[in-house]
Amino acid sequence: MRFFILTITVLISISCQINNDRSFNIVAYGAIPDGKTLNTKSIQEAIEKAIENKGKVIIPKGKFYTGSLTLGPNMTLQLNEGAELIASSNMQNYSGPNFIFAPDADNLTIRGKGVINGNGESFFDEQWNYDQRPRPWIVIQDAKNVSVSGITLVNSPSHCLVFNFCEDVAVDSLTIKNHPRSPNTDGIDIINSKNILITNCIISTGDDAICIKNKRSSKYFENEALNRSRYTENILVKNCILESDDAALKLGTGSSYHTRNCSFQDVRIKNSRYGIALFMMDGGIYSDLSFKNITIKTGGRQKDEYGIFVDTHRRDSLSAIGTIKNINFKDIDITTNGLLYFSGYPEKEISKITLENVKVTVPDADNTITAGWKKPKGNKKIKYWNNTVSYIQSPGSMIVAHAKDFKIKNLMIHHQQGKMDRHGIYLIDVKGLDTMDVKGNTLYKESFVFTKK
Repeated sequence: MRFFILTITVLISISCQINNDRSFNIVAYGAIPDGKTLNTKSIQEAIEKAIENKGKVIIPKGKFYTGSLTLGPNMTLQLNEGAELIASSNMQNYSGPNFIFAPDADNLTIRGKGVINGNGESFFDEQWNYDQRPRPWIVIQDAKNVSVSGITLVNSPSHCLVFNFCEDVAVDSLTIKNHPRSPNTDGIDIINSKNILITNCIISTGDDAICIKNKRSSKYFENEALNRSRYTENILVKNCILESDDAALKLGTGSSYHTRNCSFQDVRIKNSRYGIALFMMDGGIYSDLSFKNITIKTGGRQKDEYGIFVDTHRRDSLSAIGTIKNINFKDIDITTNGLLYFSGYPEKEISKITLENVKVTVPDADNTITAGWKKPKGNKKIKYWNNTVSYIQSPGSMIVAHAKDFKIKNLMIHHQQGKMDRHGIYLIDVKGLDTMDVKGNTLYKESFVFTKK
C-alpha cells in the first residue's frame, strides 16, 4: 500500500508543475530545419531562455541537426508533431559524454509527438563495433518531479534514457526503437532513484528494455556525493510492450545496495533472450518485488533463452554474496525453449520466492542446453570464478537451487516436443518447499519433478 501512495504522490507532484505561456521557438533563435545545419547554439540559447523564465522550448515541425544540449530546472522541452531533433554524428560537436544532459533539473518536462534521433548507426561499423560514441545518450540526474511523455526516441548510440539519482519521475506513452544488434542500447535505465512510474511505453532495443540498477559509482557520472541515497525503490512499470536482444525487464548487474518495493504489471514481452532477469552481483539486496499479469515469449539471435532468470553471482572471487528475498510472480504466461532458473549459493540461499498461476509452454525441448550453455553473468566483463555456482546444464525446464521457503501454487509446464530428456522441475538443496497444484508432462520416461541429493 505504501508504494501505491507514493505513486499517487508522484502523479500529483508532476501535475502541479509550473505551466505558463512563456514559449521559446527555436526557429526564432536561428535554428534551420534542413536536417544538416548545426543548430546547437540556437537551440541552447532557447533552452537558456526557458530556464531563466520557467518556460517552454518549442521544437516545431522539421528536422533540426544539433550537437549536445543541456537542459535545466523548471522548463519544458516540447517536440511538436513532425519535429525531429537529430543528434550530430561528430563527437567534436559534443561538450561532454552525453547528447542531452539534464543535471539538477527539478520540474523538468519533456513531451510532445516528435522524435529525437540519436544518429546511432553513424557511430558503428558493419560489425557494430565503435571507436567513440555519446554514452549514455540522454541523462537526467539529481532531479525531482520529472515528466517524459509522448515522444519517440530512435537510433540511440548507447544507453538511451537514464535517470540517475532522481525522484518522483513519470514516463508515459514513450516509444523507443533501436536496432536489435546495436550494443548497450538499453531503453530506460533507473539508477539509485525512487518513486518512478513507467506506463504505456513501447520499447524495442539492442540491450535491456528496462533496467534497474543500484551502483556504488560510475565512470559516466562524476562528482557523486557520498551522502546521497543509494536506495532504488518504489518503482511501478505498467502496461508496456517490450522487446530486447537481452533482458526485457532486468535488475542488475549493478546491485551494490538495496533495490526494493518494485512492481511490474500488465506487461507483454516478446522476442527477448530473457523475459525477467535478476542479476545479483555486488552483495546488495533485492527484496519485495512483484511481477504480475505478464506474458513472455523468448527468442532472438542468442542460443540460450530464459523466461525467468534469478541468480546470485560474484563480480570478483571475494565479493560478498547478495540477498534475494520476497519475490512474487503471479499470473505469468511464458513460451520458451529455454529455462526458468532460480539459484542462490550453498552458504546463502535465495528465499521466499513465490510462483502463482504460472504457465510455461516449451515448444521444442532441444538438447543444446547440455551441449554447452553456461550460466549468464549479465556482463561480458564479469568472470567465472572457482567458487561460481551454476546449474544451467541440469536437465530440467525449471531449475531451483539453494533456495528456502520456495512456494509454487498452480504451475503448469507443457513440453510439446523435443530431443532432450527434461524433467519439469529440477530441485537442488531446496528447503521449505511448498507446492500446490503443480502439473505438466515430460517427453520420455523421466519424472516431472526431480530432486538431486
